[in-house]
This record gives sequence, C-alpha cells and structure tokens, in this order.
Amino acid sequence: MLVYKYRGGSNDDFKRDLGSIERNYFWSSSIDQLNDPWETIIKSEKFIKQSKSISWLLGKNLDQKLHNVHEALENFLSLNKRIGIYSLSKNYLDELLWAHYANSHKGFCIEYDLDTLIQTFKTEKVFSFPVIYNKLPPEISIADINNRKNNLIHKLSGFKSKRWEYEEEHRIITDYSGKQCYNYQALKSIYFGLRMPEAHKLEMFSTLYGRDIKFYQIEHLTKSYKFKAVRVLNPFGENVDYLKIIPASITHSKNISFEITEQNFYKINSKGVISIMLESIIHKPEIEWLANKIYDEIFHTAEKVFIFYYFKEQKDKGIAWATSHFSDGKCEISINDFIL
Repeated sequence: MLVYKYRGGSNDDFKRDLGSIERNYFWSSSIDQLNDPWETIIKSEKFIKQSKSISWLLGKNLDQKLHNVHEALENFLSLNKRIGIYSLSKNYLDELLWAHYANSHKGFCIEYDLDTLIQTFKTEKVFSFPVIYNKLPPEISIADINNRKNNLIHKLSGFKSKRWEYEEEHRIITDYSGKQCYNYQALKSIYFGLRMPEAHKLEMFSTLYGRDIKFYQIEHLTKSYKFKAVRVLNPFGENVDYLKIIPASITHSKNISFEITEQNFYKINSKGVISIMLESIIHKPEIEWLANKIYDEIFHTAEKVFIFYYFKEQKDKGIAWATSHFSDGKCEISINDFIL
C-alpha cells in the first residue's frame, strides 16, 4: 500500500525535511506535538464497571486486586507519554491536505511503500493501522484486555473525531518519539506543490540525484477543483546508483559496485548491523569512505554499528573479508587477508 506525508514549504522547514530524506529518517511525534488536542481520549468507565461485576473471580483481598487491575490499565494508557506517532495519508491529491500541511501548496508530498517502511522495524515492535473516525471517543472493555495488545494500542492512538475524516490518515506507532531511521527504498516518489519555489525543486533534484525516486508536479485540472500529478524528470539525470557504487572520485580509478545484502537495527541496544557484497577488493580509504556513508545515512542514530564486507570472488563466503565497526563515533577497520 502507498501512503503519503505532506511537508511544509518555508525555508527552514524545507531544509529540515530535505535533510531527513537525505539521511533516511522520519520524525515520530509525541502526543503533545500533534495538532488535535483530543488525541488519545479514551473512555474506561465500561471496563471499570465490568471488572467490578466479575470481582468474585478474584477471591480474597478484592480491593487490592481490583486496584492492581485498574493500576495496570492506567499504566498501559500512560504509554501516550512516550510513544511516537508518524501520521500519513492515503491521499496525495486532497486540496485541504495541501493547504493545511504543505504551507498552502508551497511544500511537497512524500510517497512511501508502507510494507517496505514497516519492514525496517522487523527487530522491534511497531504498530501500523488506519485511523478510525467516530462521533464519540472509543471505549475499552474487558474484551480489549483479553485481546491482542494491538487492540488497545489502536484504541489509544488510532481514533479521531469524524471532523478529521477527510485526512484518510494511516498511522505508524513507535515505542518512542523522535528520529526513526528507515530503509531508503521505502521512499518511492515526491510530489511538488502547485506553488513550490523552483529553487527548492532544483535543490531537491540535486540532493536526491542517483536515488530511485520519481518526481511529479501537482497541476490543476482545467475547469475543476481537482488536481493531477504530472511526471517530471530529474534534470541531473535518471541514473540509480545511490548506495550501490563507490565512485571513481574515491577509488581514483573506476566505479566499484556493491550490494547491501542484510541490514538490521536493534533499537533495544542501539546497534546497527549490515553486510555488504563488493564487486571486488577495495583499499582501506575506500572502506573508510563507505563505512562513514553508511553510518551517516543509515545508522546515525545507533551507538554502535557493525559492518561486514565480502567480495564476490572470495573463497570462504562464511567469513567477512573486512569489517568496520563504530563505537562512540569512532571507526575501527580490520582486513582479513588470510581468506584471499
């Protein structure tokens, strides 16, 4: 499924948002940063009434056990103080979304492949669901407690008033707010707003050159309030080589291709692990250049990064030919010549 994120167009917002695309992360907002003051409102009266009605099942020390049940619920509901929410839409052609979230059409809109985006977080627990629009806040019950945790998370952070229905919102819920690095291949297209400055478009073309990103210009449909998206080519070229080659300017000879074969980020211990298959052997300066690029654009939120290099012609495929490990921002490179 494709989902969309509208971005503002002021100079400061543009530089911030382009920088986040360049370094492959999004910002997961805390509840109090969202524009709806009724976020996470939930009704728990039914749960409290039901828990009292089955209190005979709890046996002795009834008051304390009921207190523990209710306290556990309150602790769970307090998750809203630390969780992060990344709000997306299923619609990239809505006039109100462009007006409200893209600085009156001066900004742009990002298109993601949701499955690829979520797959980034395979080593941690995230939730992804469409927002449900109701006239009244959601109500939790005993059935919700017995259901999967996802049910409570959805009720806690996936319901809004019907007045917001035009947004067609889809949310990603992360454990914590703040920077969330993602697989750069999740970003598929960028749509330029009707009034986006030409200078911003040119800067975006230049910065994102070499990536497999399609660009579109939003235009009016004649004699209509509707929009259409028209494909535009990157004036710097359509080659796709981002995180695929070490350029000749670095090797002082020719481009050397490589492929990322495995990539994982373990948030619980802030560790990134990545494996790279090289076209051929490279020298220590090239390893250092590639290691710093990976650290800066894939794992810059990690405290430790472990990079393993293999090359296609090596005899023993089970041992890395070289490694470059980051700890506290410092890189240590090791080359295992014995496997040549």
